[in-house]
Amino acid sequence: MLGGKFCGYSALLSWVLILHTAGAPSQVSSNSGSHGSGSVRVCLRLHDESAYVGPATVRLTSEKGSEITGKSAFDGVILFSDLEPGTYTISVASPGFAPVQQEIQLEAGAITRYLIMKPKAGDAAENAPAPSASDLALNQDWWTPPEIDHVIPPVDSSVNCPVEEVLEAAGLRVKQFVTDLEKFTASERVEHHPVDAAGRRHSPEIRKFEYVVTVSRTTRGVFLLDEYRNGSVSPELFPAQIATQGMPAIVLVFHPQIREDFEFQCEGLGRSHGKPAWQVHFIQRPNRPGRILGYSLGGRFISLPLKGRAWIDLETLQVLGIETELIHPLPEIALTEEHIVISYEPVQFHSQSERLWLPKEVELYVERRGRRYYRRHAYKDFQLFTVDTSQNVHLAKESYGFTNESDRDITGVLTVHPIAGSKAHPVSLTFTIPAGGSVTKLVGPGKDIAIPADAVGSATFAHNGAENAVKVDARLSKGNTLDVIFGVKPPQEHLSSERDK
Repeated sequence: MLGGKFCGYSALLSWVLILHTAGAPSQVSSNSGSHGSGSVRVCLRLHDESAYVGPATVRLTSEKGSEITGKSAFDGVILFSDLEPGTYTISVASPGFAPVQQEIQLEAGAITRYLIMKPKAGDAAENAPAPSASDLALNQDWWTPPEIDHVIPPVDSSVNCPVEEVLEAAGLRVKQFVTDLEKFTASERVEHHPVDAAGRRHSPEIRKFEYVVTVSRTTRGVFLLDEYRNGSVSPELFPAQIATQGMPAIVLVFHPQIREDFEFQCEGLGRSHGKPAWQVHFIQRPNRPGRILGYSLGGRFISLPLKGRAWIDLETLQVLGIETELIHPLPEIALTEEHIVISYEPVQFHSQSERLWLPKEVELYVERRGRRYYRRHAYKDFQLFTVDTSQNVHLAKESYGFTNESDRDITGVLTVHPIAGSKAHPVSLTFTIPAGGSVTKLVGPGKDIAIPADAVGSATFAHNGAENAVKVDARLSKGNTLDVIFGVKPPQEHLSSERDK
């Protein structure tokens, strides 16, 4: 015990330790030649007293010069046991941090020492000059940020980046982030600026929403992400009726289940939001399908080939910011530019003593079919919700919802018949639901299904997937059934388009 705080394992960090060491030799070694009764527990901590979970080498040296080496297992705790009484020196080295050294006197029994990890002051990245005008001129067009590979933010070249350890720790943080997404709502402000040919932004069109995200996974591990704004998923809520969806999923490039889709390069120790951070470049492997963002258009799902850069906090290993762009334009959907910038911040929920890392701001620069726009999403007033309130999230009324729980695209035909005596005509829609994605079809005059909601009779959805591959939901106020037929090859005509979630 020290200061009333026990140097032990939290539930999350214990789980991390099990993952990291399973099936491999322990990374902590002790002096097997000693048979003493003493032990030393070293607890690595940050300035806010939270555990330091990054890569570190911890050495224990006796007064005779014999050295016992241990290595962090991402839990912030190193234990040295079977030690003889005497004087020892604890030394800690970690990339990007100032060395730590402390001398201890060990008698029979156990000693616990808390060592504070402090980032090195005055690193080269902090004092490096900003990109020059000639650097910025390498960008094709100044209405967007510089291209990912044309202007590389400065880093401290004197610090070696332990890329594998950084990716492993960031992946564990992102796994926690996925869980966190199921716990909050927020107030969202959207500013939509048309951009002219000269790159000038015009006056914004502004929308405000109550924003909710729900995340689930199928038995095959496919992520299902649904976003609700004011209880609806309709793109008509957005300025210019252009929906922004899937932004929370971008950080999944670091998730262990998706990380193999990308090649990573740690560029060094840079800075983000005034803090030292590992600067990591990533690019999608050419032989891997895009599973982060995409378009479903003309009956086909077209994934976006992405590359980007992320900044991972030196101390917490949380993703502070991420930036992505297309590897190349997609002429088949007339998409020339899609540059995304996202920043994250810790949000403290005092009422429940919980601290979550959540998106703070998202910026998009898009050019499609010769039209440009800049859009900014800002989030505030975060609220945690319980199971009871989450069950009361109001989904879009007068609609049919389809969720693909398989790992491949599924195409189907929705046929809706009006009730007998109605003047409305039957409606048949053919569309593709991307793997792990969702599609909503709105009901009502001028909507996808141009039948008054109170005039809807029977409905059938026939698709080419396996049984139970598509989860369907009829959200009609008057009540309605939807029959599902699987294993049917749909016609390739009258295809509608949906933006992937």
